[in-house]
Amino acid sequence: MSIITKYIITDLLKKILFLTVGFMLLFAFFSFIADIENVTNKNVNFESIIFSQILNLPNIIYDVIPLATLIGSLWSFSSFATGSEFVVILASGFSFKNFLRMIFICGLPLVIFTFFLSEFFVPATDFIKEKIKIKETGYEQAHNSGLWIRDFIKNDQKNSTLNERIIKVGNIKINGELSLIQIYEFDKNNRLIRKIESNFGLFIKSKSNENLEPVNRWEIYSPVILEVKENGVIRKKKVKILALETSISKDTLFALTIKPEKMSATELAKYISYLEQSNQETSSYEIVFWKKVIYPFLIWIMILIATPSAFIQNRKGGMGLKIFAGVLFGIIFHLFNGLVSHIGILNTWPAFFVAVLPPISALFIGLFLLLKTQRPALLHYRNV
Repeated sequence: MSIITKYIITDLLKKILFLTVGFMLLFAFFSFIADIENVTNKNVNFESIIFSQILNLPNIIYDVIPLATLIGSLWSFSSFATGSEFVVILASGFSFKNFLRMIFICGLPLVIFTFFLSEFFVPATDFIKEKIKIKETGYEQAHNSGLWIRDFIKNDQKNSTLNERIIKVGNIKINGELSLIQIYEFDKNNRLIRKIESNFGLFIKSKSNENLEPVNRWEIYSPVILEVKENGVIRKKKVKILALETSISKDTLFALTIKPEKMSATELAKYISYLEQSNQETSSYEIVFWKKVIYPFLIWIMILIATPSAFIQNRKGGMGLKIFAGVLFGIIFHLFNGLVSHIGILNTWPAFFVAVLPPISALFIGLFLLLKTQRPALLHYRNV
C-alpha cells in the first residue's frame, strides 16, 4: 500500500468514525429521552434504562453507518479538494485504478464490521433487551387475532396417523411461555382427529435423541382434549400435563416474537425455510433477507458516491453544499428503498430484485458522477 493510499484511507476512516460516534450519541440521546418517561413504572429504574440504551447502541450504529460513511467521505474528499491536495496526488501518478483500489480497501473493514453487527451483535443485544423487558414489565407479544403456527409431524411413532398440527397462540413470550392455546391435529387425509385447549404452556428445547437429532416439545398444562373418532364420536378428557414433540426449532419460535428487521440473515433463512415447508407467504421475509445480505455493501457504494466531490473545485460548490447534498441523497435513498419494498410486495416482484434495485441505482449514479467529474479533472491536472 502506497503512502498516498494510506494517507487518504486514514483521513477517510477518521472522519467516518467521528461521524458514526456523533450520530450514535445523538440518536442514543433521543432514545433515552423517549424512554425516561417509563421511570414511573415501579419495575423500571434509571439504571435499567441506561443499560437498555447501551444494548441499543449496536442497533443505532448499524442504522447510521451508511449515512455516516457518505457524509464522512464527502467531508474528507471535499477537504482534499479545498486544499488542492488532489492536484498533487493526481500529478504524482495516482491513477483512476488506484482510486478504485483505495475505495475497496477503505470500505472493507467497515463492510466486515457491518456484517458482524447484523449477524451477531444486533440480534444478541435485542434478545437480551427483550428478556429484560419481560422481567421488568411482564411484556408479551400479543396478537389481535392470535398467532397461528403450522407444525408438521416428521415421525410420530405413538400416533402414525398424525400428520400436522395447527397451533393458535394468543400471547407468546420470548422465553417460550405461551398462553391462550388452541391446537388442532389432523391426519394425512386432513381430517381433524384432536383438539386441545389450554390457558398456559411452554416451548421446551430438548436434548438430542438416540439419532442425535434435537427433539423439541410443547408442554401444555391442564389441557382440555377433544378426541374425534372416525365414526364421529367425540370424547372429552383432561390431563395435568401433555407433552407434544415438534419439528419447530427454538430459532423459528423466537422469530415469531421479533420483527424481521431485527433478525440476522441466518435466522431469516431458517424462518423462510420453515414458512416454505408450511406453504405460507414468504415474500416480505425474503425481501428483508436480501436487504440484510446486500446492506454491508452499501458502504462501498456510499464512498463511491462521495468521490466526485474530490474532483469538484470550490467555485462549483463549497464543502457545506456538498455535505448538504450528501445528506439529501441519503434521505432520498432511504425513502426510495422503503417505497420499492412496498411496491415490490404489492406487485409480487422477485425479492432479490426488490432488495437490489435501490443499491444498484445508487451505484450507477455514483459511477456516472465519478466518470463525469474525474475525466475533465484529470485533463485539467495534466495541464497544470
